[in-house]
Amino acid sequence: MTDPDRFSDSSPWGALRPRGWGGLWLKVARSFPGGWPWSRLALLARRVSRRALSGPVDTRVWGLRLRFFPDRSVSEARILFLPRSWDRAERRLLGEWAAAPGFTFVDVGANVGGYAFWVLSRLGDSGRIVAVEPNPPLARQLRYNVRQNGAGDRVRVVDAAVGAERGAGRLAVGSRNSGENRLLGAAEASAGGGVPVRVLTLADVVEQAGLDRIDCLKVDVEGREAEVIQPYLTTEPREAWPRYLIVELKEPSAGGPLRGAAEPPAARAGAASQPDARVSPAALEEWLTARGYARVLRTKLNGLFRLA
Repeated sequence: MTDPDRFSDSSPWGALRPRGWGGLWLKVARSFPGGWPWSRLALLARRVSRRALSGPVDTRVWGLRLRFFPDRSVSEARILFLPRSWDRAERRLLGEWAAAPGFTFVDVGANVGGYAFWVLSRLGDSGRIVAVEPNPPLARQLRYNVRQNGAGDRVRVVDAAVGAERGAGRLAVGSRNSGENRLLGAAEASAGGGVPVRVLTLADVVEQAGLDRIDCLKVDVEGREAEVIQPYLTTEPREAWPRYLIVELKEPSAGGPLRGAAEPPAARAGAASQPDARVSPAALEEWLTARGYARVLRTKLNGLFRLA
């Protein structure tokens, strides 16, 4: 469990600097350049370092002051130990896009904020970031790291899930990987379990944040990406659509059957759960292509798209 005192202002950044053998091997892991074969050597150093580190540690990543856990989630450990290699291809393109004046980035399923903080490190003074994360401990950690960098005027943290319908839902939290959180479908939610969370639509997030546009939308919600994207692109005018999309396109491991990319129902208020059938990654990409999004990059996990 996350110690709440670790993410309060009574525990300032720098109080948990990694020391001893764990800190030494952390430096070794981060000394290698990104890419093959250096990433393999960095992974070996990470394995040694993690044995000597426990609890959160303070570190500088991309010029920012961040507090991360070495072993709570896969992405968190990779950002901490291998910041040059983590989602390298995605970050290269996103860094180019974020250089535009007034760049607005919406991160749905922000987790510990890897993408949000990368954009922050490249963002001009006029840019804005909205990081949406439903898991309460992760949202608290996000807010802490935003405060430690004095970025509250540019980064807004929203503690909610995003789905096809506004209302209340339940979140399944990964027991071994805090990044594997997903909104339960109707049948699963009715059976109990999970953490109660509020559910917003993407249109709700945009309206409540006071955004006049989205330059880039990133969605990683463990197989329910279509429930975030499709209602927004169906109900909102084209000029409000994100210019760029970063969408996780891996096949989900659990959570109900897959379906084709049929037109989604319009979002409505008061819904208590999300649909059980999910759109397959291939069908979602086909649906996006039909609406003018051209894929510019495909990695192992993600598809990156530009609106024609």
